[in-house]
Amino acid sequence: MAAKTAPLQVGTAVAIPGKKQFGVLDVGETNDGVPIQIPIGIVNGTAPGPVLWLQGGVHGTEYVGMGAIQWVLQGIDPSELKGVIVCVPMVNILAYRAGARGAPQDGMDANRTYPGKPLAEAMHVHAHTEMMVHKLFSFIKEHADYVVDCHDGGWFMTMAPFAQYLAGETEWEAASRAMAGAAGMALIYRLERAEASKKTPKSLMFSSAEAGIPGITIEIGGQGRLDEDDVARAHQALLNVVKHLGMLEGAVLIPGPQHRVRKGHRLRSETGGVLWCKAKPLDRVKKGDVIQIITDLFGRERERLVAPVDGIIVAIRTSGMVNSGEYCSNIGELDKWPIVRTEASG
Repeated sequence: MAAKTAPLQVGTAVAIPGKKQFGVLDVGETNDGVPIQIPIGIVNGTAPGPVLWLQGGVHGTEYVGMGAIQWVLQGIDPSELKGVIVCVPMVNILAYRAGARGAPQDGMDANRTYPGKPLAEAMHVHAHTEMMVHKLFSFIKEHADYVVDCHDGGWFMTMAPFAQYLAGETEWEAASRAMAGAAGMALIYRLERAEASKKTPKSLMFSSAEAGIPGITIEIGGQGRLDEDDVARAHQALLNVVKHLGMLEGAVLIPGPQHRVRKGHRLRSETGGVLWCKAKPLDRVKKGDVIQIITDLFGRERERLVAPVDGIIVAIRTSGMVNSGEYCSNIGELDKWPIVRTEASG
C-alpha cells in the first residue's frame, strides 16, 4: 500500500494534498489528428493512505457507474480523506460519444482486451481499443493499490446489484473478497477462474490479479438509464469500499441482506424474435422455471429459455427483441446460507 501525502499526477491531472484536480489521459488520436482524451479526476487527501482507482464506462452505453463516480468526486471532502481516489467516470470515451458498447473505430469489447497491447505489438487491423486499454492499464499499474470497475447492463439488459471478485488462494484474492463483501451489494459473486476464462477472458479483473492489485467489479441496473436509485446504490457501494479501506471515517452501510453466488449460468437464444421476460433481477427461481419466451412477430412461440439450476436472477435481457446466440439472462447458483447483514458494520 502506498502512503500518499505528496502531489499525485495521473495524466494531466495534478492534485496536491487536500485538493481535487481534473485532467485527461491521452490515449490516441482520431483520423483528423484530434487527441483522444479520457477525462480523469483526483481527490487527494491530507493524510497517508492507499490509492483507490474507480472507473466506469468501459462500455460506452453504461452510465450508472459514471453517475456514482460523479457523486464521489462531488461529495468527498479531501480534508477528510486518507490517501487518494482516482476517478475515471467514462473510460471508453469514443464509444460513449457514439452511443455504442465499443468504440466505432474497431467495435471491440474493451473488457475483453486487457492488458491491451502497445503499438509495436498490436494484433488487430484496427487497434484503437488494444492501445487505449494498454495505456489505461499502464496508469492503473503505476498508481493503483486497489481498483473498482463499475458496470451495468448497457442498453439491452438490467443487472442485480452485485460485487464480483475473482477466486484464488492468495492475499490478493482475500483482499478482493473483503472488498466485495464490504461493498454492500445484494449479491457477493465469487467468479471462478474456469468460468471467467470462458465468459470474460482478458477482463480487467484478470489483469489486475496478475499485477497483484486487489479489485472488484460492481454491477447494477442498465437499460441505457441513469436511474438515480441505481446510482445511489452504486455510490453507496463505492463509499463502503472507501471506508472499508480506512480512507474515510464512518461505518460501512449494508442496506439489506446479502447472498453469495458461486457460479453463473448464462442463457443464450437459439432463435431470433420477440423476447418476453418472465423474471427480474433477484428473483429466486427453480430448475425448469421459464425465464424468457421468444415468439415470432405474430406471437407464435418459438423458444423457451428455462433455468438450468435452482438459483437467483443475476442479469436479464430486457430488450424486446433478440437475435440467435445473444446473451439473454444469467442464473446464479447460491451458497446454502445467506449473509444477513442489515445493520451498519465497520
